[in-house]
Amino acid sequence: MDVREKSRSTLFESSKHKRVPIYVMMPIDSFGIDTSGAPRIRKIKALTISLRALKLAGVHGIAVEVWWGIVERFFPHAYNWSLYEQLFKLVSEMGLKLQVALSFHSNAHLSSRVQGVSLPQWIVEIGRQNKDIYYRDQNGFPNGDYLTLGVDNIPLFSGRTALQCYEDFISSFANKFDSLMGTIIEEVCVGLGPSGELRYPAHPFQDGRWQFPGVGAFQCYDKYMMEDLRTVAWQEGKPDWANKGPPIAGDYNSFPTDVPFFEEGEGSFSSDYDIASTNLAY
Repeated sequence: MDVREKSRSTLFESSKHKRVPIYVMMPIDSFGIDTSGAPRIRKIKALTISLRALKLAGVHGIAVEVWWGIVERFFPHAYNWSLYEQLFKLVSEMGLKLQVALSFHSNAHLSSRVQGVSLPQWIVEIGRQNKDIYYRDQNGFPNGDYLTLGVDNIPLFSGRTALQCYEDFISSFANKFDSLMGTIIEEVCVGLGPSGELRYPAHPFQDGRWQFPGVGAFQCYDKYMMEDLRTVAWQEGKPDWANKGPPIAGDYNSFPTDVPFFEEGEGSFSSDYDIASTNLAY
């Protein structure tokens, strides 16, 4: 046996008795809103059979997205946890654990085949009156999948800021499922936006503006982000920065090699302006 084979054999011997817990993600179409507006689990019998099979296969737990747009759907502070109470009870009865992702975005545009989950209806209604609560690109197009960072600290949502909405939701979740924490619920995290790939909001998927492998586009043109930019510009003593987003940054389907922003020199990501502005834009 040569050195490489001996090393490989030792590695296998030392690791074969170690176990890594495996979580299986719930399918995107597991949840829905019925015609009465009530949240429901689709195909509950099939789901029960699948969970039992996963347990028999040695799966440790289930990864579940907990949607803001389902729980606080109709009115501020009106949290309906019934769907997740039913689901978590079923998962527990199957002897499985839970890994929970709190999702504050929409996946309604993710697939033409599946009815997704929108943002809460009362948020959508505010957005109809004020599209600047969403990220907006240099052409003025909003991205309705997620609230812009520009409204994090502005009380536009029935007297609350976006961060307060998220905090209240998380607190409600923690209070509702306190008895499951650390036993059935082993991990809680915050979702990474549409598709969960940190691609939002620069790569909107639903309307064809962006195609892989384009670099995407800055989403800093809603009025709140622009106000933040103006504040930073004046703080830096550069008022001429105040009314424009990152220059020469290309468009959705540009390649990095064609965009000066991604190179060295004037107007690049390393210039004084872009260091200040991109801290706000992404």
